[in-house]
Amino acid sequence: MRHDLFYSLILHIVVVLAMVVSVPFKPRVRTDLDNVIKVNLAYMPAAAKAAAIKPAAVIKGATTEKTTPIPDKTTAKSKPVTKPKPKKPAEKTPQTLEKGEQEKAGAPAGQVDVSNELGAGSPFGSASIDNASFEYPYWFVQAFSKIERNWSNPVYSNEPLSCIIYFHVIRSGRIIDVQIEKSSGFDAFDRACETAVRLSEPLPPLPDDFTDEIIGIHLEFPYIPQ
Repeated sequence: MRHDLFYSLILHIVVVLAMVVSVPFKPRVRTDLDNVIKVNLAYMPAAAKAAAIKPAAVIKGATTEKTTPIPDKTTAKSKPVTKPKPKKPAEKTPQTLEKGEQEKAGAPAGQVDVSNELGAGSPFGSASIDNASFEYPYWFVQAFSKIERNWSNPVYSNEPLSCIIYFHVIRSGRIIDVQIEKSSGFDAFDRACETAVRLSEPLPPLPDDFTDEIIGIHLEFPYIPQ
C-alpha cells in the first residue's frame, strides 16, 4: 500500500510539471483594437435644485373675487315659503257733512243730534236721526210733544235709568220697526218707553219737500230720581 501512495504522488507531480512547462509554448491571441470605439465617460452635473415657489404677493387695495360655493341640492334644505299677510281693510272715515248737515257732538257715528229740537222742559234726554238732510224743526216739536203726552214712568228707583227706543217714520206719519235699542235694565221701564212711541201713531206726515220716504229716530227716555 505504501507503493501505491508513492506512485500516486509521483504521478501528480509529473502532471503539475507538465502543465507548467507547456505554458510558454501556447500561442498568444492578439486582440485587434483598431475597431474599438473609445468612449470618454463624463460625469453628469448634479440636478439643479428646483427653485422654491414663492407665493404671489398680494397688492394692498386690490379686491379678490370670492367664489360662492354652490350648495348641494341633496343636502340643501328648502326655505319655508312665507305667505303674504292679508292686508287690513281700510278704516272707514265718517263723511264730512256740509253746513246744515253737520253731525253734532253727543250723537253716535252716522247719526245727527237733534236734541235741541226737544223743546224746553222736555222729559227726553236726547234725540238723533239717521238722515242728516231732514231739517224741519216744527215737525220735531209736533212729533216729540205727542210722544211726551203718551209717556208715563211706572218705575221708581234710587239710581238713574236710561232707555233708548229706535223707530222709523214713513211719509204718511206711520210708525214702524219699534225696538229697544238700549235697555235700562228694568223691563217695566223699557216697555213703558216702547208703549209711549207706539201709542203716538200716527205722527205728523213727513214734509212734502223732503225727498226720502222714511227717517230713523233714536229717542232717549231718562229717569232721574228726585
